[in-house]
Amino acid sequence: MTDDVNTVISRQHINTICNDGNVLSSRVYGPVGAPRLIISHGNGFASDGYQVYWKSLINDFEVVVFDLRGHGQSESISLDRHTWPQMVDDYEALYSSINASLGPQFTVGAFHSLSSVAALGHLGKYGKRIDGLILFDPPLTTPDGNPLQALHFKDAFGLAERVKNRRQYFENTTQLAQQFTKAPAFQHWDLRAYQDMASAVLKKSLQQGYPWELSCPPMFESQMYATNTSQEYWFFLQNALIPIKLVCGDPYSIDPQPGALIGKHASEVFDIDYEYVPNASHFLQLEFPEKCQEITRSFVQRCYQNSLKTNI
Repeated sequence: MTDDVNTVISRQHINTICNDGNVLSSRVYGPVGAPRLIISHGNGFASDGYQVYWKSLINDFEVVVFDLRGHGQSESISLDRHTWPQMVDDYEALYSSINASLGPQFTVGAFHSLSSVAALGHLGKYGKRIDGLILFDPPLTTPDGNPLQALHFKDAFGLAERVKNRRQYFENTTQLAQQFTKAPAFQHWDLRAYQDMASAVLKKSLQQGYPWELSCPPMFESQMYATNTSQEYWFFLQNALIPIKLVCGDPYSIDPQPGALIGKHASEVFDIDYEYVPNASHFLQLEFPEKCQEITRSFVQRCYQNSLKTNI
């Protein structure tokens, strides 16, 4: 696991100490003084694996990519601290440490899956700390009585069981990259993303005979899927204190995934900014990186211009 996956070199590291002592790793790219974009990843993955999405954004924005606890380059104290409430609290420490290191700046978060729900949870608990949120296919739990809730639970609980048996140790990063190419759910990734993600999610191992292991152990990943059941995050979309945009997979595909259907439904219930990427699955940033870059640029620039008008 390196900082220069696919040759992108950060200009600064930031270590965030969370309220339980756990340390999160962030890397900073792009021009000083530009609007700031904070980026993170989905369950079991790591931010450096999303470079096909965020690499070109560093030309326009000050980009901070960070790994959630127990993922990528961030530490994990224990399984009992690897929880949704703790990750929500981690965002409070993260935003504070970024501002302390880089100075206050107009900031938008662009988060996928697990990190998008946790960021929304932070907004609901702590209020405004940044200026906007782009939530890529957030796996939200709909309220009781909503038919999409059963679909979400079936998907989440099924994933929780399957990933328990995920292979944890590897001889090299290429071995994992090849495994990614064979996974049905990852069939439409940009070809560059397979090796990027494999390098991002592996760390040096002490296991004899296997120099590499997953930075997020299978039981940690499983626990997050199995406990993604709280309905309160859904209601945090209502009367949000900052602009929010939902960017989701295609709800009109032959076999739409839960996130795509839930995102479309949330946009209708709460009348919030929403866009889906045609033919995309849950991994839309890795499948259609240029389209997701375009959506990101447009949203950040619009929010930034609106903030300038507000401050005149």
